[in-house]
Amino acid sequence: MSWISSGCSALLCSAAICLGSTASAAETAIPNFGGGYAWDSRTVAALPPPIGTPGEHGPIGNHPAFPHYANNSGHVPTARIGNNEHKLLLPWAAEIIRKANAPILEGGERFFAAGRCWPPGVPLIINFTAEPVIFLQNPKEVTIIYQRGQVARHIYMNEQHPANVKPSWMGHSIGRYEGDTLVIDTVGVDPRSLTDEFGTPHTDQMHVVERYRMIKGSPDLIRVEHIPADRYFLDPKNDVLQVIATIEDPGTFKAPYTVQQVYERSTREFEESICQENNDDRFGQGLVPVPTDNTPDF
Repeated sequence: MSWISSGCSALLCSAAICLGSTASAAETAIPNFGGGYAWDSRTVAALPPPIGTPGEHGPIGNHPAFPHYANNSGHVPTARIGNNEHKLLLPWAAEIIRKANAPILEGGERFFAAGRCWPPGVPLIINFTAEPVIFLQNPKEVTIIYQRGQVARHIYMNEQHPANVKPSWMGHSIGRYEGDTLVIDTVGVDPRSLTDEFGTPHTDQMHVVERYRMIKGSPDLIRVEHIPADRYFLDPKNDVLQVIATIEDPGTFKAPYTVQQVYERSTREFEESICQENNDDRFGQGLVPVPTDNTPDF
């Protein structure tokens, strides 16, 4: 059963963003990220920001001495090795990434948060790929639901962060529309989460601002290392959902940095996806355990 509605119910959107609405011109400018379809992200690792984006720093990314080759690159696939020598990292964070790299360089397995069913946190959540994401919009809240593990984010519109935010895996998010862009401001993300697929840590000082907008697809939007451009071609006739996120954490990084993710419209139905099922260490690889609660529900 699909969770995606092609209708215009009050559950999914306000009158201001429904097709056929008689709302004012200012209201109808609010982007509709629903419209009866979901979105699929294109890449597992965050991309550099578009050319011309304010700020000079892109993602921490892969270590330049160990190129990453994906499954569809035409090369033997390789693991992701984080750049622990990146100039933005404070020493303690660089050491965390170095330790995360060590098992891989020794021929073992790396810790993959999403693969081990750990809550992803923000901004790592934007790197969930190959599974659809849906947006539910109303004037007071935008809810983003990810098929992977049925993770949900709640963005409270036109509000302020509480004075004392209790840390949580997804943090506390507030939002606003700036023309055709949904701006999401998140603080209070649990420091146990990671910022990317390379094991980059963060502190409780992290502040993430994401900007979502629909634009026309272009092959120039995506520059994935070692993958031919034609394999990541985005049809210019179709809208894509672009996310540009800026991460600031003075406890981890010497300066803010900016990353990009691009989503395409999904043709798949939104299904149940439970990560924890059949996900044990059955081959004795020494994988980090899947989080398990052994206490009864009642």
